[in-house]
Amino acid sequence: MSLNGVWSLEIAGIYGWERVSTVFMEDGRYLGGGATHFSQGRYYVDGKKIKIKIHMIQHGLEKRTVFGEKRSELYTEITAKRKGNTIQGKARLKDAKSDAPKYTVRMVRQMDLIPIKE
Repeated sequence: MSLNGVWSLEIAGIYGWERVSTVFMEDGRYLGGGATHFSQGRYYVDGKKIKIKIHMIQHGLEKRTVFGEKRSELYTEITAKRKGNTIQGKARLKDAKSDAPKYTVRMVRQMDLIPIKE
C-alpha cells in the first residue's frame, strides 16, 4: 500500500480535530512542517499497520508544549492503521522526561505528489 502523497496531520483535542502540520510522504520518507516547526522521518508499512518515526524541531521565539513538555527537539512515533484516505492512530513522545500522554492523531490525504519537471 503506497502512502505517497500530501497529507494533513491532525491531533484530537477538546474542540475536535486540530490541524498541526502538512506532511509529504514518499517511498518511506516523511517530511512535514508548519508555522513554528519542521519535521523529518521515516514510515514503515506492515500490512494494515503503519509506524512513523519523526524528528521534529520547533523554531521561533515561543516553544509550544507538546506531550506535556516544552522542548526544541522532539522524537515521536505514530502507530496507526489506514482506512481509505485516512490514517488514524496514537502518537507518543520517545524518551519522555515525564509520564507523557499519547495523543490520538489522524492524517487525511490531500493529493498525490506532483512530478517535478526540469
